[in-house]
Amino acid sequence: RFRIKDELTVLTPYRQCRVDYCFAHDFVARKGEDAVDRDALLKALAGFLKANKLNADWEGIEKAPNEALVNALAMMSPYGPAEKQAMLEAPDLKSRAEILVALTEIELAKSSTDGETKLQ
Repeated sequence: RFRIKDELTVLTPYRQCRVDYCFAHDFVARKGEDAVDRDALLKALAGFLKANKLNADWEGIEKAPNEALVNALAMMSPYGPAEKQAMLEAPDLKSRAEILVALTEIELAKSSTDGETKLQ
């Protein structure tokens, strides 16, 4: 991933740009895993699965490293392009997990039928 700094004026049939590789740290394996609130992530996942009458391989989930879990859930999430783009552009793994949890909690609150207020 990169950000376009400016587009060059060229005669080629394709775009040429000066870019900033500000996301190069994304390639450091497992960076920021310790900052992820795994309990909140698993609680949101459990709520989502229950609300949608789905099952999961909890043994596999428990064994999964935070990076793999957050990224897999973000990719598989049922959210729209804008929400997925926000997760993709998150500056770090912790932020991506927080966005995923927040989106899930909002959806759960919207779909709650038991009359209980989920969010304050």
